[in-house]
This record gives sequence, C-alpha cells and structure tokens, in this order.
Amino acid sequence: MAPWVIGLLIFVLMLVMVFAGVPIFISLLSTSFLGFVILKGGDPKMALNMFTTYPFTLGANYDYAVLPMFMLVGALAGETGIAEGAFKAMHAFLGRIKGGLLFTVIGANAIFGACSGSSVAGNIVFGRLAMPELERAHYNRKYSLGCIASAGALSTLIPPSMGIIMFCLVAPMTMSVGTALMGGIIPGIITAIALGVTVRIIGVLHPGALPPGGGPKVPAKEKVFALRLLIPILLLFGLIIGGTFAGWFTATVGGAIGAFAVCIYALCKKMSLKDIFACIVDAAQMEAGIFPIIVGGQIFSKFIAATKLADFLSQAIASIHAPAFIIFLLVILLYVFCGCIMDIVSIIIITVPVVFPILTGMGYSPYALVIALCFVAEIAGLTPPIGMNVFATANALRINSSEIFKGVVPYFICEIIIVLLIGLFPQIVTFLPTITGALG
Repeated sequence: MAPWVIGLLIFVLMLVMVFAGVPIFISLLSTSFLGFVILKGGDPKMALNMFTTYPFTLGANYDYAVLPMFMLVGALAGETGIAEGAFKAMHAFLGRIKGGLLFTVIGANAIFGACSGSSVAGNIVFGRLAMPELERAHYNRKYSLGCIASAGALSTLIPPSMGIIMFCLVAPMTMSVGTALMGGIIPGIITAIALGVTVRIIGVLHPGALPPGGGPKVPAKEKVFALRLLIPILLLFGLIIGGTFAGWFTATVGGAIGAFAVCIYALCKKMSLKDIFACIVDAAQMEAGIFPIIVGGQIFSKFIAATKLADFLSQAIASIHAPAFIIFLLVILLYVFCGCIMDIVSIIIITVPVVFPILTGMGYSPYALVIALCFVAEIAGLTPPIGMNVFATANALRINSSEIFKGVVPYFICEIIIVLLIGLFPQIVTFLPTITGALG
C-alpha cells in the first residue's frame, strides 16, 4: 500500500473518531501510533520511539511558553476592568447614534482584543456588560446576541492572537510570530468596520431592530476624559506588540513581560492576591487542556509528513488544473464543517499539516493563509450544533444557545466575506508587514 494511501486512511479514521465524540488528543495519538506501525510494516519501534521522546521535546520547547503567558494576560485583563473601560470609552463616543450600542460592542471587542487574544473572553465579558444595556434600549434581542457572539472573533485578528501564535507554532515551515501578528491588524480593522456596516444593513432591512438613537448628549470634555480608560490597553499593547515588532524581544518574552505588567496593574487596582492566583490557576488549566492536543497534533503532523500525503494531494490538484481559489474555498468549507464540533485550536492542529502545504504550494502567501485560516476557524465557532463562541455567550448570559444561532447569520456572512477577500487579495494581510520591512 502506498504511503499516501495509509496517510489518507488514517486521516479519515482520525476525523471519524473526533466526530464520534472521542477526545481529540486521544484520536490524534491513537491514529498516529497505528499509522506509524502500519507505515513500518507492523514494526512498532518507530512509533514507540516517537511517543517516548517527542512529548518531552515539545515540553522543553521554549517557544510554547508563550501560550500560558498570553492566557494569563487575557484572564487578568478580563478581571481588572480593562474590558469594562474599553466598553465605557466606546459608549461615550458611539452610544447616541442609531445602532450605537452595537457599534460599541464591536469597537470594544476590537480594543479588548489588543490584550486578551481570546474571543471567548470577549464573548463572556461583553455579553455580561452589553446585553442589559441593549435590552434596556430596546434593541432586537436576537441581532444583539448575534453581534456579541460574532464580535469576539476580532480577538483572533487583533494581536496578540492566540490562534495566530498557535498556527505559527504548528505550521510545517518556520514562520515569524511577530510578522504574522502584524498581518492581522488591517484585516481586524476592516472586519470591525464591516460588522458596523452589517449592523446598519440590519437596521434598514428590519425596521425596528435598532432604536432611533439619541439620549443625553455626552459633552466633549467627558468624551476626552473617557479616553483615559483606554490607557491600560494601549500601554499593554504597546509593550507587548511594540516590543515584539521592534525586535527588542521575541513573542515568548513579550508574553512574559505582558503577564508581569498586567499582574502589576492588577495589584495597583487592588485586586486581591486570591483573585490573581485564581487567574493564574485558570490560565494553567487552559494550558493543561490545550497542551495534550498540541502534542497529539505535532505527532500526527510528523506522521502525515512521513506519508507525503500533502505532497500527493498537491500534485493531484495541480494535475486537474483546479484554480487556486477553488481549492481555497474547499478548505474554507472544511473549516466551517470542523467548526461545528471543534474549537479553533483543535481545527488548526488537525488540519494545518495537510491543507497548509497544499495552499502554499499553489502560490498563496503563508502569512495570508495564517490570517485567513485562523479567522475562518474562529468564526466557524458560530455554527451549530456546537459553536464554541455561541455557547460561551449563552453560558455567560444563562440563555439557550438557539437564541444566538438565530441572530448570528448576517454577521457570520459578513465575516466569511472578509475571509474570501483575503483569499482574493492577500495584500490585505501582507501590506503592513511589507511596508514595515518585516516581510520581504
């Protein structure tokens, strides 16, 4: 049996196990072991060697320390009032216009993304902050819930992004985390604007969905004063991302510096040591949940590389002369399908070893792919039956997730269009890294 056939069969078996409800890391590890044994004609020596050495190699890899650091930054940012400050500042400027509260949710998510890196954190925080305000102002409930769930995806584009960092760590080629993070800034801004346009379109197509606006006028002095609430986010963003872009330190060191800085800020806000410790434990638990998947995914990636499955598929696609954008669309559909039951980390780890070499081999910019695939993996979390972003929002508000699924459709379409635009015009991603010299 040809190696690529073994690779394909094992890949299909792994997906079947995942969709059948087997824990993802068990699916990855068990199928990888079986695949290596079959690949070596029944000899388990290579598989045993891989399974006894590779987990320790990954655990000792300094680059992976960036993950718990940014998780801690996000956990503390949500507890120190940084997110609430972003919401209040945006509300001072946008609250009076028609649809202003939804614009506030979008803008606050974009700003909060500059320190959280997690869409789920944004879903939970802004769900609790914004939904009572939206209901008091008589906004349409389903479109309000859809906006809150969808706007969280901005954290995947606005650096520092956990999805982008994860993608760079598992990609089958060396990639600069700093360059990839920079590539997400312009798509993030465009997406925020597009979501705002979507809100206005909803207001036109569904009269009454948005209240007319108005309310007490906020004095200019008060608006300027509200900007002080953004200072912690801007300083944290400048420290982590500015230092990384300037080359003062790596993304891993930037994560540690950011975690230390936000701990100091938490102490200045008189946050108790017990609460700070609880955030540290929370970040550790998230890392403990993710790292087994990383180990399984990396071993599975080694197996896929050994079978040369990606090379075979690339050659097969090239032989039928399918346009590159059609293949890109098929990958997007795969990601949306996977998003029905998986989170962004699982989607990236499972699919990148196969789809990334295929698309780069067809001429796509690796950095444009990082942004496009991370974003679609994130917004796939808006799809039923198990959309992670929808369930996070529903859990925070103690409501049925079906309410959110009803209102998320227009925002989902908007964000998918952004992904397609990146596929057609990768310069959206590569422009900023190119003009700054980060990308040659």
